Amino acid sequence: MNTQNQWKEKWANQPMLMLTTVVIWSVFIGLCIKAGALTFVAILSFFNAPVAQDLYEGLNLYSLMQENLWYYVGLLSLIIGIAVSKAYLFYLMIRIFMSIDLQHPFNSKVGNYLSQMGSTALQIGFLIIITSSSIKWLIKRGFEIPSMAGFIGGAMEFIFMGILIFAIAQVFKRGIEIQSENELTV
Repeated sequence: MNTQNQWKEKWANQPMLMLTTVVIWSVFIGLCIKAGALTFVAILSFFNAPVAQDLYEGLNLYSLMQENLWYYVGLLSLIIGIAVSKAYLFYLMIRIFMSIDLQHPFNSKVGNYLSQMGSTALQIGFLIIITSSSIKWLIKRGFEIPSMAGFIGGAMEFIFMGILIFAIAQVFKRGIEIQSENELTV
């Protein structure tokens, strides 16, 4: 069955699930644009330093770049890493929603995606902690760093989400076992 027919069948049988998938796609595309734009202007700033004055949505790291290029590269790498990881998290969500079949909801593909989502959410949380600590360290050393709340987010939310998703993945794996046992007995 080709992809177009799968989409048509899912829209007919599971419209709310597919509507949610469309919303997740739009968030994923937005996060990809943010990560791509940050990466592009970061690279451009190495060839044209004044670009660092407005990297993305008002992010100004020009003074850091002028004072220490390596700290600038490190901080920008962490910010881009967070943006890319968030986009990947939503990519995994898309994969889950495309793999779910409400007739047979427990399958190993979805279980694996849930596990990957849990570990990715935890990684994002720890990456945010590292980035926040790095920003505090740079500020203590006298570097002028603007507010980064819009670029990094809250670490604890991602850590708790990762733990919750891991718990759901374990329940899901048990559901897979029970479903396969039921199929064998029928």
